[in-house]
Amino acid sequence: MKRIFYSSGSVVTGDRMAKAVVHYAEVLATRETSDTIDIPIALGKGKAGRAQMLIGPASQLVVVPEPGIAEQPEDDVTINDLNSRSARLGSPRPLASDDGDNTDYADASGFAEAADTPADH
Repeated sequence: MKRIFYSSGSVVTGDRMAKAVVHYAEVLATRETSDTIDIPIALGKGKAGRAQMLIGPASQLVVVPEPGIAEQPEDDVTINDLNSRSARLGSPRPLASDDGDNTDYADASGFAEAADTPADH
């Protein structure tokens, strides 16, 4: 079990869930964006619940082990969703130009692909 501390308190969740939350928060921070997530948590007296958290560039999360709670509130669907969101944001994808510009740009060696001559500088 892990306790996730954030600005206004903390929640207890499973190890894998905490790892997915922190990873997604890291990816959101690199993209300078935020998102609201809904995760399973452990409530007092062995009860389960859910928490909604806003995470992003300003998130300062601290995760520490939480001893004494046997059942880990984890949800494979939520973990997979957070990992999928992280993957989508973490992999930059090239975008096609929508202005019709087909200019050949110089590569690292200074040559344009189409002409095989030094590019103008």
